Amino acid sequence: MKRLYILFIVLMTCSTVSAQIIGDRVVKIIRVSFQEDDADGTTGNGDFLYTAEYDTCGNYAVDPAPHDKTYFISQLKAVDNYFRNVSYGKFGINLDNSRVYPDDNQSSYMLSNTMDSYHPYGEDDIYEQRLTELFTEAVELAYSTDGFEPSNDDLIVVIHAGIGQDFSLPFLDPTPEDIPSTYVDVDMLQTYNNDPITIGNSTVEHGIILPETQNHLLYDIAESMFAGSATPCEYQFGLTGTFALMMGFAVGLPPLWDTESGQSGIGVFGLMDQGSNNGRGMVPAPPDAWTRKYAGWEEPAVVKPGTHVQLA
Repeated sequence: MKRLYILFIVLMTCSTVSAQIIGDRVVKIIRVSFQEDDADGTTGNGDFLYTAEYDTCGNYAVDPAPHDKTYFISQLKAVDNYFRNVSYGKFGINLDNSRVYPDDNQSSYMLSNTMDSYHPYGEDDIYEQRLTELFTEAVELAYSTDGFEPSNDDLIVVIHAGIGQDFSLPFLDPTPEDIPSTYVDVDMLQTYNNDPITIGNSTVEHGIILPETQNHLLYDIAESMFAGSATPCEYQFGLTGTFALMMGFAVGLPPLWDTESGQSGIGVFGLMDQGSNNGRGMVPAPPDAWTRKYAGWEEPAVVKPGTHVQLA
């Protein structure tokens, strides 16, 4: 996985600290599209995929179109099921009060620029600024268009049309200006927006940016992108793992890889590292034992020298 733009470093020790990440979170999804374009550096044309452009995997397709409101409600359910399972019912998504904006099934708020302007290739020094601008514009569009005014503790998830720039492929990536999945924290908003976002009586201090899908095989670029592969369908990834990983950051689960160098810590053995992509991103690994204890989901058994322990 490529480095995600997570702008904090967590120092972890084997202590008794616990974050107590319990209860249900309300999630508000805002769907945004871009000005139409045919740029070579991005996937798609700027709008959501309601009909697959390319179909080589048939019934084996991961996250198949249409990517409409119903599809994103299903994504919420999948992530809720994941967290309820790994937390033993102590944490999840409040599905009754969570919503997907706009209300129409096949609709989105259109941003003012094309996709590539929010993640211009080779301009690393402005990446964070442009991603913050995307997030801020999305929230403000939802407010000005539909009166979107979340509670201060709601988790805001901006989902954009197109693919995420999140995975390393075994060949040169032809679309480097796709947008990376991002946790936009309060420091980013303070730096590039001068303050957290204020809309009406609400304040948005952080949130997530996600793509509509991680599956290149749904787009016509796949025909040339995977031309040299005998098994292109093996390169599909689902959105659930990325969604769970980014939600983990948003609620306070510490990253378990080096966010500066990108070096893996626990690898595929936990959600907060490469384990988010297990099962092609459809069956992410549970958080490791330390994370489950940190979140308040697990009580450790203290074993002292001389104690006999029988493993099941």
